[in-house]
Order: sequence, then structure tokens, then C-alpha cells
Amino acid sequence: MNVDPKDLSLGPGMADRWQVSEDGLIYTFHLRPDAKWSNGDSLTADDFIYAWRRALLPDMAADYTQLLFCIDGARDFFGWRQQQLEEFTAEDKGAARRLWVQTTDRFEEMVGVSSPEDHTLVVRLAQQTPYFLELVAFVTFMPVHRASVEKTERIDPITGFMSDDSRYWTDPSRHVSNGPYVLKRRRFKEDLLLVANDQYWNRSKMKNTSILEKIITNPQTALLAYRNGRAHWLPDVPTASSLAADLVAQQRGDIHLQPIAGVYFYNFNCSKTLVDGAANPLADRRVRQALSMGIDRRLLVEQVTRLNQPVVKSFVPPNVVDGYDPPAEAGFGFAPDKAKRLLSDAGYPGGRGLAGLSILYNTGSGHERLAEAIQRMWDQHLGVEVVLEAVESLSFSDRLKKHDYTICRASWIGDYRDPTTWLGKMATDDGNNDCAYSNADYDGLLSQAAGQTDRELRFAALRRAEAVMLGDSPMAMLHQYVFLHVFDRERVLGLELNAWGRYRLEQVSVR
Repeated sequence: MNVDPKDLSLGPGMADRWQVSEDGLIYTFHLRPDAKWSNGDSLTADDFIYAWRRALLPDMAADYTQLLFCIDGARDFFGWRQQQLEEFTAEDKGAARRLWVQTTDRFEEMVGVSSPEDHTLVVRLAQQTPYFLELVAFVTFMPVHRASVEKTERIDPITGFMSDDSRYWTDPSRHVSNGPYVLKRRRFKEDLLLVANDQYWNRSKMKNTSILEKIITNPQTALLAYRNGRAHWLPDVPTASSLAADLVAQQRGDIHLQPIAGVYFYNFNCSKTLVDGAANPLADRRVRQALSMGIDRRLLVEQVTRLNQPVVKSFVPPNVVDGYDPPAEAGFGFAPDKAKRLLSDAGYPGGRGLAGLSILYNTGSGHERLAEAIQRMWDQHLGVEVVLEAVESLSFSDRLKKHDYTICRASWIGDYRDPTTWLGKMATDDGNNDCAYSNADYDGLLSQAAGQTDRELRFAALRRAEAVMLGDSPMAMLHQYVFLHVFDRERVLGLELNAWGRYRLEQVSVR
């Protein structure tokens, strides 16, 4: 499926038509007979099935594996493979290969995807999933070229894990794609050149022949490139930086501030112990609640970011999912007196004894300004001292995944138009649960919602789930995210901005 950036409506992508069974459990997609890969191979349903199998393998450690659990048998297959890998012992040289053959056979037996013929993909869901067509418009569900990717796979004879050559995905001489563009050049930390894919089914309707993405990490340098005519579009000027506020204040016609379906927040590590084995004071939800109440969000958006982003108390931003009203009343705002009482109840009167906390953030996007402001607020209002840890992006992401932090800056932008694109992140077993948060009541309400076919009742269960999670305060919500774009609408035509950041660059032209 594809998303129209003008109105966010769903339309045909690699499938030119589809049917849904009366019970909402069987989706049949008919692929375009003229759909091809960039090397001329026909795109088939097997390319989708192969891609989805890869995404379901615990071997790949994919962040979005859980999105496929709506497919019948997918969760059970993931669990089966995980158990097999945990129990694997290399009895002989062929043991790992035999396990892999068994894994591919079990996938075919267990998971509800099939291909009765090359251009027909049939998907059987475990239960009704009202947003399934939204999911198959998301990147996790895109196909990969089986013939070329399979050549890079290897089975580790010691661990039994399947892996691939990660260089394939950035190697123009090997990478095969099926969209409007092919990868022509990729120079690390310099640029990325995409050129029109002559095999693309809709090549005649494309409005440009190439896209050059320049990697410019310094926002001021990027702005200079734009002003000198060496860039047409700055898609994401860091809004935590002072540059963003300065640009907006100029009220120029090429400055576009777009509220999006996302939230900027701080993660609290909810693990009982930290990675070094020390007891974690943030395991006590009263401490997390107090820290959240010690942040004056209005001051942040008015005097630090100076962009007046909408302050939020919920994880799901308001007014982005039709029919869903987030339980903002369950979240926390600025309440320093109540925060002090909570800290005292937790054993830290006046903030005394609450030590070892730090704010982790990635460099290069202005996050230090918010971190410094919040550091001062906690010291001033709560008597809690924290240190700041600035690290480069790769290290930041690695530490986040390993829960190697106490407090860190974070953001989450929705991937599809349903509350679960946010709320699913905080499920105990979700790959994106960077807070190590776990609450059986929360997980149960998510499961209850997943089994509910009535939209109103389903949203009610999700609202109760979000209220439970907000009360536990695994995160301190700060403000709704906004994107700051710089481009001249008189020169750059067909670029449609929207709250979900869905763009169709093949429809953009430049005068």
C-alpha cells in the first residue's frame, strides 16, 4: 500500500487491488503484473513472504518484529525460533544448518502467509486488526529481493544464528530495489545519490530523475548550503536548537513549522538494577513521578526552545488519531510541592540521598539546551542534582538499547494511524521498550484491546491502558514534536507536508 501525502489516504502500491474477507481475517493482495525489481526480475509474493520471515527472526533483532504478530502464527513462530536458539548446541558441523532448514519449514507451517501463485499474496490474521492496511504501507512490511539478499546470508555453526552481510544494503553494485529509485552512490558521512529506477512500474509519472541527499551534521552549515543554492530542502532543522527559533522569528515564506504525530520526552530507566549492578532509585515510580512533576514544560517551550510547541501529558498526541482521546488527566504537569512530598515518601527528603542520576543525550541537535534547563529545574525545585552526558548518536542508540542510562532524552513519532503505534512501544516484550517498563495490567489491557472488534470499546481499553502507563511515569512527557522545514514553495513543487511525515519524493519537482 501507499499513503497519499496530501490527505493521508491509503492507495495502491505494489498491490493494485485487494480483498478482505467478511470476518476481517483474510487479506488477499493482487500484485501488479508489471512490478519489477531494478535488475529486471519480476516482483513476486514470495519476495514479501521472505522479507516478513526475516523481520520475524529473533536472529535479526528487528525493532519492529512485534508489528507482524497480528499475523496468525507469527508470535508463536518467533517464540519457537527464540527457544531453539537458546537451547542450541553445536553437536556437529551440520547442526546449525539442520536447525535453519527446520526453521524455514516451521515458518511455512506456522505463519499465516501464502502465495497461491506468483502475483497473489494471502495473509491470515490472528485476530481482526483494523489498521492492517496501514501496517502494510509501513517500511517493515516492504519486500526485499530474495535472490540477492539470500546470497549474503550465513549460518553461524557455533550459535545457530542466521546473519547477513550488512554491507549489501549500502552497496550500489549489489543492492536491488523495487521503488522509484535505485542507489547510485553512497559515501559515508558525505552523501547519498538516488537515481530513477527504469524498471519502476510508474516511471513515466515521476517528476524528477535523481535525488542527492547531502549529509551535513551542523545545522548552520546546512542552512548556508541552502542559502547558497546548494540545497533545495532542509527537511528537519533541529527544533531543540536556537537556530530553529531564530528562523521562525524571521517569519519568512520559506520557513514551515509542522506539528507532527510525535512526542518529545525523557525516558526513565525502570530496571531494578543498573547495568553496573547498582540499585536503581528510578525503579520506584514515586521518584519517576516526582521528577516528571519537577519540570516546568511551559517555560521550556516558551523560553528554551522558543517555538511554543504544544505541551503534552499523554504519550499519544491529541488530535492525531480520529476517535481517540488520550487520557491527559492521568499524566503529570508541573507540581513541585507534590513532587517534594513524593520524594520524601520514597526516602529522599529534600532530594538528599538521590544520587547517581544523569541525563543522557545525543550531540549535534541542540538537546543540551533542554537538558541544561531541566537539570536546573530539578536542582532548584527538588534539590536533586544530576549530571549531563553528551555522546554521539551511535553510542547514544547503543546505550539506549542496552538500558545503559538512568535518564535520557527521547522522542517517538507514530508509524501508522492508530494509538497502538505509541502504546505498543511500552509493552513488556516490545523491542522498542527502551525504558525496561513492565506492568501486567498494562499488557493485559493491550491484549484486551487487540481482541476487541468494536472500535469504541477498543479505544476505551487502549485509553485505560495509557492511563495505567502514564500513572507509572516511565517517561516524562514534554511537548508535541514539530518539524521545521526550509524550502521555497515557488521553486520546490509537489512537496506535501503532513503530521505523519509521509512524503512521495518522486512527485516533487524543482524549478
